[in-house]
Amino acid sequence: MTGDAESGAAGAETREELEAKLREAQLLLRAILDHIPITVCRYDRAGVFTFHDGKGLEAVGVKPGQLLGANVLELFANDPATLETNRQALAGKGAYNVYDAYGASWESWHVPVRDGNGEPDGMITLSLDGSAAKRREQELRAKIELIETQQEVIRDLSTPIIEVWDKVLTLPMVGVVDSLRISEAMDNLLSAIVNKDARYAILDLTGVDAVDTQTAGYLIEMIKAIRLLGAEGIITGIRANVAQTMIALGLDLSGVTTVGNLRAGLKLCMRRMAAAGEGVERAAAASAPAK
Repeated sequence: MTGDAESGAAGAETREELEAKLREAQLLLRAILDHIPITVCRYDRAGVFTFHDGKGLEAVGVKPGQLLGANVLELFANDPATLETNRQALAGKGAYNVYDAYGASWESWHVPVRDGNGEPDGMITLSLDGSAAKRREQELRAKIELIETQQEVIRDLSTPIIEVWDKVLTLPMVGVVDSLRISEAMDNLLSAIVNKDARYAILDLTGVDAVDTQTAGYLIEMIKAIRLLGAEGIITGIRANVAQTMIALGLDLSGVTTVGNLRAGLKLCMRRMAAAGEGVERAAAASAPAK
Protein backbone atom coordinates (compact mmCIF):
# COMPACT_ATOMS: atom_id res chain seq x y z
CA MET A 1 0.00 0.00 0.00
CA THR A 2 2.72 2.38 0.93
CA GLY A 3 4.54 1.70 -2.31
CA ASP A 4 1.39 2.23 -4.39
CA ALA A 5 0.66 5.49 -2.58
CA GLU A 6 4.13 6.74 -3.18
CA SER A 7 3.87 5.73 -6.86
CA GLY A 8 0.54 7.52 -7.16
CA ALA A 9 1.96 10.65 -5.53
CA ALA A 10 4.89 10.59 -7.92
CA GLY A 11 2.47 10.25 -10.84
CA ALA A 12 0.36 13.15 -9.56
CA GLU A 13 3.46 15.31 -9.27
CA THR A 14 4.43 14.39 -12.83
CA ARG A 15 1.00 15.42 -14.12
CA GLU A 16 1.27 18.69 -12.22
CA GLU A 17 4.68 19.31 -13.72
CA LEU A 18 3.34 18.61 -17.21
CA GLU A 19 0.39 20.92 -16.62
CA ALA A 20 2.75 23.63 -15.35
CA LYS A 21 4.92 23.26 -18.42
CA LEU A 22 1.85 23.42 -20.64
CA ARG A 23 0.66 26.60 -18.93
CA GLU A 24 4.14 28.08 -19.31
CA ALA A 25 4.18 27.22 -23.02
CA GLN A 26 0.73 28.75 -23.47
CA LEU A 27 1.85 31.86 -21.61
CA LEU A 28 4.90 32.21 -23.84
CA LEU A 29 2.86 31.64 -26.99
CA ARG A 30 0.25 34.17 -25.91
CA ALA A 31 2.95 36.76 -25.17
CA ILE A 32 4.44 36.23 -28.64
CA LEU A 33 1.08 36.39 -30.40
CA ASP A 34 -0.06 39.49 -28.51
CA HIS A 35 3.09 41.61 -28.68
CA ILE A 36 5.09 40.69 -31.77
CA PRO A 37 3.85 41.54 -35.30
CA ILE A 38 3.60 37.87 -36.19
CA THR A 39 0.80 35.66 -37.46
CA VAL A 40 0.68 31.95 -36.60
CA CYS A 41 -1.59 29.60 -38.54
CA ARG A 42 -2.30 25.90 -38.46
CA TYR A 43 -3.75 24.06 -41.45
CA ASP A 44 -5.08 20.55 -41.89
CA ARG A 45 -3.97 18.23 -44.69
CA ALA A 46 -6.20 19.98 -47.23
CA GLY A 47 -4.88 23.42 -46.34
CA VAL A 48 -7.88 24.56 -44.30
CA PHE A 49 -7.19 27.01 -41.45
CA THR A 50 -7.66 25.42 -38.02
CA PHE A 51 -5.78 28.11 -36.06
CA HIS A 52 -5.37 31.77 -36.99
CA ASP A 53 -3.99 34.31 -34.51
CA GLY A 54 -1.33 36.94 -33.86
CA LYS A 55 -0.72 40.67 -33.51
CA GLY A 56 0.42 40.85 -37.12
CA LEU A 57 -3.21 40.64 -38.18
CA GLU A 58 -3.95 44.09 -36.75
CA ALA A 59 -1.87 45.88 -39.38
CA VAL A 60 -3.97 44.43 -42.22
CA GLY A 61 -7.36 44.76 -40.55
CA VAL A 62 -7.94 41.03 -40.13
CA LYS A 63 -9.29 39.65 -36.85
CA PRO A 64 -7.87 36.55 -35.13
CA GLY A 65 -9.77 33.49 -36.33
CA GLN A 66 -11.34 35.34 -39.26
CA LEU A 67 -9.95 32.86 -41.78
CA LEU A 68 -10.85 29.71 -39.86
CA GLY A 69 -12.42 27.24 -42.26
CA ALA A 70 -10.97 28.96 -45.34
CA ASN A 71 -8.54 27.13 -47.62
CA VAL A 72 -5.11 28.69 -48.02
CA LEU A 73 -4.72 27.19 -51.50
CA GLU A 74 -7.84 29.03 -52.65
CA LEU A 75 -6.79 32.30 -51.00
CA PHE A 76 -3.52 32.35 -52.94
CA ALA A 77 -4.82 30.84 -56.17
CA ASN A 78 -3.70 33.96 -58.08
CA ASP A 79 -0.23 34.01 -56.54
CA PRO A 80 1.69 31.12 -58.17
CA ALA A 81 4.85 31.49 -56.05
CA THR A 82 3.03 31.51 -52.70
CA LEU A 83 0.65 28.81 -53.87
CA GLU A 84 3.56 26.51 -54.72
CA THR A 85 5.21 27.22 -51.35
CA ASN A 86 2.04 26.18 -49.51
CA ARG A 87 1.68 23.03 -51.60
CA GLN A 88 5.27 22.02 -50.84
CA ALA A 89 4.77 22.50 -47.11
CA LEU A 90 1.50 20.52 -47.12
CA ALA A 91 3.36 17.74 -48.95
CA GLY A 92 5.94 17.61 -46.16
CA LYS A 93 8.68 19.94 -47.42
CA GLY A 94 9.52 23.01 -45.35
CA ALA A 95 9.66 26.33 -47.18
CA TYR A 96 10.38 30.04 -46.77
CA ASN A 97 8.66 32.80 -48.68
CA VAL A 98 8.45 36.58 -48.92
CA TYR A 99 5.25 37.95 -50.39
CA ASP A 100 2.74 40.81 -50.32
CA ALA A 101 -0.81 40.20 -49.11
CA TYR A 102 -3.58 42.28 -47.55
CA GLY A 103 -1.60 45.45 -48.19
CA ALA A 104 1.44 44.30 -46.21
CA SER A 105 4.77 42.60 -46.84
CA TRP A 106 5.23 39.24 -45.16
CA GLU A 107 8.21 37.07 -44.38
CA SER A 108 6.84 33.58 -43.88
CA TRP A 109 8.15 30.22 -42.69
CA HIS A 110 6.15 27.11 -43.67
CA VAL A 111 6.67 24.18 -41.29
CA PRO A 112 5.26 20.75 -42.24
CA VAL A 113 3.42 18.74 -39.56
CA ARG A 114 3.46 14.93 -39.53
CA ASP A 115 1.23 12.40 -37.79
CA GLY A 116 2.31 9.47 -35.61
CA ASN A 117 3.19 7.45 -38.73
CA GLY A 118 5.36 10.18 -40.17
CA GLU A 119 2.85 11.10 -42.87
CA PRO A 120 2.11 14.76 -43.78
CA ASP A 121 -0.62 16.13 -41.55
CA GLY A 122 -0.93 19.77 -42.59
CA MET A 123 1.41 22.60 -41.74
CA ILE A 124 2.10 25.57 -39.51
CA THR A 125 3.03 28.98 -40.86
CA LEU A 126 4.76 31.75 -38.96
CA SER A 127 4.48 35.02 -40.82
CA LEU A 128 6.26 38.19 -39.75
CA ASP A 129 4.92 41.56 -40.89
CA GLY A 130 7.92 43.16 -42.56
CA SER A 131 6.11 46.24 -43.90
CA ALA A 132 7.94 48.65 -41.60
CA ALA A 133 11.31 47.12 -42.44
CA LYS A 134 10.49 47.27 -46.15
CA ARG A 135 9.52 50.93 -45.88
CA ARG A 136 12.79 51.68 -44.08
CA GLU A 137 14.68 49.82 -46.79
CA GLN A 138 12.91 51.79 -49.52
CA GLU A 139 13.60 55.07 -47.68
CA LEU A 140 17.25 54.09 -47.30
CA ARG A 141 17.53 53.27 -50.99
CA ALA A 142 15.91 56.59 -51.88
CA LYS A 143 18.40 58.41 -49.64
CA ILE A 144 21.32 56.52 -51.18
CA GLU A 145 20.10 57.37 -54.69
CA LEU A 146 19.75 61.02 -53.65
CA ILE A 147 23.26 61.05 -52.20
CA GLU A 148 24.67 59.45 -55.36
CA THR A 149 22.87 62.03 -57.48
CA GLN A 150 24.19 64.86 -55.30
CA GLN A 151 27.71 63.44 -55.47
CA GLU A 152 27.48 63.27 -59.24
CA VAL A 153 26.33 66.90 -59.38
CA ILE A 154 29.17 67.90 -57.04
CA ARG A 155 31.68 66.04 -59.22
CA ASP A 156 30.33 67.79 -62.31
CA LEU A 157 30.53 71.15 -60.57
CA SER A 158 34.03 70.46 -59.27
CA THR A 159 35.27 69.52 -62.77
CA PRO A 160 33.17 71.62 -65.18
CA ILE A 161 34.12 71.64 -68.85
CA ILE A 162 33.68 75.15 -70.23
CA GLU A 163 33.80 76.21 -73.87
CA VAL A 164 35.62 79.51 -73.31
CA TRP A 165 36.19 80.15 -76.99
CA ASP A 166 35.30 78.68 -80.33
CA LYS A 167 37.10 75.29 -80.40
CA VAL A 168 38.73 76.02 -77.03
CA LEU A 169 37.70 74.08 -73.93
CA THR A 170 38.92 74.53 -70.38
CA LEU A 171 38.74 72.18 -67.45
CA PRO A 172 39.27 74.11 -64.20
CA MET A 173 40.00 71.78 -61.30
CA VAL A 174 39.72 72.71 -57.64
CA GLY A 175 40.86 71.16 -54.35
CA VAL A 176 42.56 67.81 -53.95
CA VAL A 177 42.46 65.91 -57.22
CA ASP A 178 42.39 62.17 -56.68
CA SER A 179 42.55 59.31 -59.16
CA LEU A 180 38.77 58.87 -59.35
CA ARG A 181 38.09 62.53 -60.13
CA ILE A 182 40.84 62.76 -62.74
CA SER A 183 39.65 59.55 -64.41
CA GLU A 184 36.08 60.86 -64.67
CA ALA A 185 37.35 64.24 -65.82
CA MET A 186 39.38 62.56 -68.56
CA ASP A 187 36.36 60.68 -69.88
CA ASN A 188 34.19 63.80 -69.85
CA LEU A 189 36.85 66.00 -71.44
CA LEU A 190 37.64 63.58 -74.27
CA SER A 191 33.92 63.25 -75.03
CA ALA A 192 33.55 67.05 -75.05
CA ILE A 193 36.51 67.44 -77.42
CA VAL A 194 34.85 65.10 -79.91
CA ASN A 195 31.38 66.63 -79.53
CA LYS A 196 32.62 70.25 -79.78
CA ASP A 197 35.27 69.50 -82.40
CA ALA A 198 37.66 71.34 -80.10
CA ARG A 199 41.15 72.35 -81.18
CA TYR A 200 42.55 73.11 -77.71
CA ALA A 201 41.88 71.80 -74.22
CA ILE A 202 43.23 73.75 -71.24
CA LEU A 203 43.69 71.90 -67.96
CA ASP A 204 43.72 74.65 -65.35
CA LEU A 205 45.27 73.49 -62.07
CA THR A 206 45.28 76.90 -60.38
CA GLY A 207 42.86 75.72 -57.68
CA VAL A 208 44.48 72.32 -57.15
CA ASP A 209 46.07 71.98 -53.72
CA ALA A 210 47.69 68.59 -54.18
CA VAL A 211 47.83 65.55 -56.42
CA ASP A 212 48.73 61.98 -55.59
CA THR A 213 51.22 59.87 -57.47
CA GLN A 214 48.69 58.16 -59.70
CA THR A 215 46.92 61.43 -60.49
CA ALA A 216 50.09 63.11 -61.73
CA GLY A 217 50.55 60.26 -64.18
CA TYR A 218 46.91 60.58 -65.26
CA LEU A 219 47.48 64.23 -66.22
CA ILE A 220 50.23 63.25 -68.62
CA GLU A 221 48.11 60.44 -70.01
CA MET A 222 45.28 62.93 -70.53
CA ILE A 223 47.51 65.18 -72.61
CA LYS A 224 48.50 62.20 -74.75
CA ALA A 225 44.86 61.17 -75.21
CA ILE A 226 43.94 64.73 -76.24
CA ARG A 227 46.64 64.62 -78.94
CA LEU A 228 45.28 61.34 -80.28
CA LEU A 229 41.98 63.16 -80.89
CA GLY A 230 43.76 65.79 -82.99
CA ALA A 231 43.64 68.50 -80.32
CA GLU A 232 46.32 70.09 -78.15
CA GLY A 233 46.37 69.94 -74.38
CA ILE A 234 47.73 72.84 -72.34
CA ILE A 235 48.29 72.82 -68.59
CA THR A 236 47.98 76.10 -66.72
CA GLY A 237 48.40 77.29 -63.15
CA ILE A 238 50.58 74.49 -61.77
CA ARG A 239 51.44 75.24 -58.14
CA ALA A 240 54.93 74.78 -56.78
CA ASN A 241 54.09 71.71 -54.68
CA VAL A 242 52.29 70.05 -57.59
CA ALA A 243 55.26 70.76 -59.85
CA GLN A 244 57.59 69.22 -57.25
CA THR A 245 55.43 66.10 -57.14
CA MET A 246 55.64 65.70 -60.90
CA ILE A 247 59.41 66.22 -60.94
CA ALA A 248 59.90 63.79 -58.05
CA LEU A 249 58.02 61.15 -60.04
CA GLY A 250 60.35 61.66 -62.96
CA LEU A 251 57.52 62.51 -65.32
CA ASP A 252 58.59 63.74 -68.75
CA LEU A 253 56.97 67.16 -69.24
CA SER A 254 59.13 68.16 -72.17
CA GLY A 255 56.34 67.56 -74.63
CA VAL A 256 53.67 69.26 -72.53
CA THR A 257 52.78 72.90 -73.06
CA THR A 258 52.50 74.69 -69.70
CA VAL A 259 51.85 78.35 -68.92
CA GLY A 260 51.50 80.29 -65.70
CA ASN A 261 47.74 80.92 -65.58
CA LEU A 262 44.48 80.50 -67.45
CA ARG A 263 44.62 83.96 -69.02
CA ALA A 264 48.00 83.20 -70.53
CA GLY A 265 46.68 79.87 -71.75
CA LEU A 266 43.75 81.55 -73.53
CA LYS A 267 46.04 84.09 -75.18
CA LEU A 268 48.31 81.29 -76.35
CA CYS A 269 45.36 79.48 -77.94
CA MET A 270 44.15 82.64 -79.69
CA ARG A 271 47.60 83.42 -81.06
CA ARG A 272 47.98 79.93 -82.43
CA MET A 273 44.49 79.98 -83.92
CA ALA A 274 45.19 83.35 -85.52
CA ALA A 275 48.48 82.07 -86.92
CA ALA A 276 46.66 79.09 -88.38
CA GLY A 277 43.86 81.26 -89.74
CA GLU A 278 41.26 79.78 -87.37
CA GLY A 279 38.81 82.28 -85.90
CA VAL A 280 41.02 85.23 -86.82
CA GLU A 281 38.35 87.87 -86.52
CA ARG A 282 37.08 86.75 -83.12
CA ALA A 283 40.62 86.31 -81.78
CA ALA A 284 41.62 89.77 -83.00
CA ALA A 285 38.53 91.38 -81.53
CA ALA A 286 39.15 89.75 -78.19
CA SER A 287 42.79 90.78 -78.01
CA ALA A 288 42.21 94.37 -79.19
CA PRO A 289 42.55 97.04 -76.45
CA ALA A 290 39.30 98.53 -75.16
CA LYS A 291 38.47 102.08 -76.32
